[in-house]
Amino acid sequence: MKKENLILDREESKKITGFASIDKPWNKFYRKEPIRNIKLNQTIYNMIFDENKDNMNEEALGYLGVNLTFKDLKERVDQFADSLIKNGVKQNDVILMGVSNSPEAIISLLAINKIGAISKWFDIRANENDIKEYANSSNCKLMITFDMLIPKISSVINDTNINNVVVITPVDSLPIVKQKIYKLKCLKEKTYIEIPKDNKFITFNKFIKLGDKNSDISSVEFDATRPSIMIQSSGTTGKPKTIVHSDSSCVNCTNKMAYSDLPLGSGKKILVALPPWIAYGLGNAILMPLAYGTKVELCPNFDPDTVLKYVGKFTISFAAPFHYRYLKEHFNELTKEQKENFKMIDCFVSGGDKISVEENAEFEKVFGTVLVNGYGNNEGWGVLTVNPTLHNKYGTVGIPKYGDLIISYDVNNQTENKYGELGEICSLTDTSLLYYQDNEEETKKIKQIHSDGKSWIHTGDLGYIDEDGFIHLKGRARRVIIRLGFKISAYTIEDKISQHPAVKECVAISVKDEQEEHVPMVYIKLKDEYKNISGSIENDIYEKCKKELKEYEIPKHFKIVDELPYTQNGKYDFVLLEKQGNEYVENLSKENKVLKKEIK
Repeated sequence: MKKENLILDREESKKITGFASIDKPWNKFYRKEPIRNIKLNQTIYNMIFDENKDNMNEEALGYLGVNLTFKDLKERVDQFADSLIKNGVKQNDVILMGVSNSPEAIISLLAINKIGAISKWFDIRANENDIKEYANSSNCKLMITFDMLIPKISSVINDTNINNVVVITPVDSLPIVKQKIYKLKCLKEKTYIEIPKDNKFITFNKFIKLGDKNSDISSVEFDATRPSIMIQSSGTTGKPKTIVHSDSSCVNCTNKMAYSDLPLGSGKKILVALPPWIAYGLGNAILMPLAYGTKVELCPNFDPDTVLKYVGKFTISFAAPFHYRYLKEHFNELTKEQKENFKMIDCFVSGGDKISVEENAEFEKVFGTVLVNGYGNNEGWGVLTVNPTLHNKYGTVGIPKYGDLIISYDVNNQTENKYGELGEICSLTDTSLLYYQDNEEETKKIKQIHSDGKSWIHTGDLGYIDEDGFIHLKGRARRVIIRLGFKISAYTIEDKISQHPAVKECVAISVKDEQEEHVPMVYIKLKDEYKNISGSIENDIYEKCKKELKEYEIPKHFKIVDELPYTQNGKYDFVLLEKQGNEYVENLSKENKVLKKEIK
């Protein structure tokens, strides 16, 4: 598609008042016509299948070499929906989703949506107590899960109201022969997980057969106020919360993003190297492209080499910065044929962490195609901003979705800042969460009424907007650690460690890491009576973290200190602690390298 067909007339954005919300300087970067005209006021189920009614025989999903057309997908969704109803699932029931990317996960989501029930998604690395809390807080009676979670679920299921657990294995979509090979491999490696001989547990393939393939159940009517998807936050804005969205968030986001110049649509193939328990993965990388008729290639895991392994199978990818860094580092190891496959790639899309000006330029030089960075959060249904592919501005996170407003906000004066002035990034969008479940106080903090009488999302991130409408992020008002693209709340780590009887104070920070880019490090001040046994206490705290935190939340470094530094305002000096922490890790790395040389 030619550039002039994508970009609006620049005359529309000439007037400059100094305020982005009035000038809307980003208007000149949208398509004249959307990728596809997405009807508003419809359910997610209807959006996927009604928007594709004329191309039902085209491929919708790809997974480990198996492909499903939109027709195949709809038949399985309708059958699974019938199974849910026959098993007593009703409108507004909440179904707990402990799954990763697979056709079965998407089938489950769309079937749940069709009957007006609610899917509640969480990170599959959650511990037993977390799973119990997720189930009980929403009174879940049915759970759909990957087999790897069975040991955790079995240990807490009697403390919940869950009556049925539908178990998915990573190979359920594959031919029987490959399923048997997978089982033999797991048995050999001692990783095979037996489904309990308990009538509460049933395999996905058995459960779906309980439904009628020719079911004539109608989709529920659209209701913008009805919850449809819950996302369990990682707690990056404090303690973990349950984010509640309606169909409206997903449909409106899909409609707005159709005006971006991302190369999506019928005939395109998108690689999803992201988990489905975040809105960026579920909403932006899976449901949105499906609505445009784009084939979605699902990755069952999200290792750093994921994008590299799938080159040749996609025209655009949605991934995290660490995927592209790995790709660049290993680019010279590729064969000539593998490098040729880069020619079919229209665009790389990145989100979840900052990419510098220099790094973005280097990526595009090596890959020979554009790499755009975006920004968002679960509360805004993933994407809030993304760079235009034809006007990619390095070092920024792009422009707002079509029709949205984003401002830099002066919290003290409660006014919009002018171009170039630093403030909290706030978004006015109709893809906003409905509320945090059972948490009115936190809902009011993130959804605030401004002087215009409208409800704005307060992101907690600091930044400014330039005169072209591009957002420049400059830090976080709330403390977040990003480890291989996954967001970790410093508060979550501190809460757990502070509960240890020997701990007087603790502070979690982010430090650089050679393997994982950034990892959590914790400074700990002990109570006086425990200082003489600090070594054993440190081990004890580590074991507590292993037991009570998610795997990726466990700090990589622990440092016992006599005192913690404070600023003149009496607050912890996080800047100094991060500086000292990075020096500590750097020296530790040097010592380890010297030790390895001596051993050799």
